[in-house]
Amino acid sequence: GGYWRRPNAGSAAGPILFYCGNEASVELYVNATGWMWEHAEELGALLVFAEHRYYGETQPLGGSSATNASTLRWLTLEQALADYATLIHRLKPSLGAPDAKVVAIGGSYGGTLAVARCSLLPGNRPGSCT
Repeated sequence: GGYWRRPNAGSAAGPILFYCGNEASVELYVNATGWMWEHAEELGALLVFAEHRYYGETQPLGGSSATNASTLRWLTLEQALADYATLIHRLKPSLGAPDAKVVAIGGSYGGTLAVARCSLLPGNRPGSCT
């Protein structure tokens, strides 16, 4: 994943716009998600693009994760949401944004993940945009 740091990092924190990656390498979405790039500066936002487990470089159980039937049991919506929650929890302090609100964004399956993040993990609200 990557992030864009607001230029006035010492002032009140803007939100984190969190892209819920879906069925491809994260680079595809980083380069094709214009809305986040277009609005990050005006919102004072940090951008985070998360890669979904089993896609791109994110192979949780090694290089054969996606081709081994016994490891595919961990390819679930719940596991992806847990990955995203862990990533957000770890990134916020390291980005100097411990209290930043998180707006989950995605399209297609990534949009489903963004909505599920709010409904299945209510402590992780406040927002979702699909």
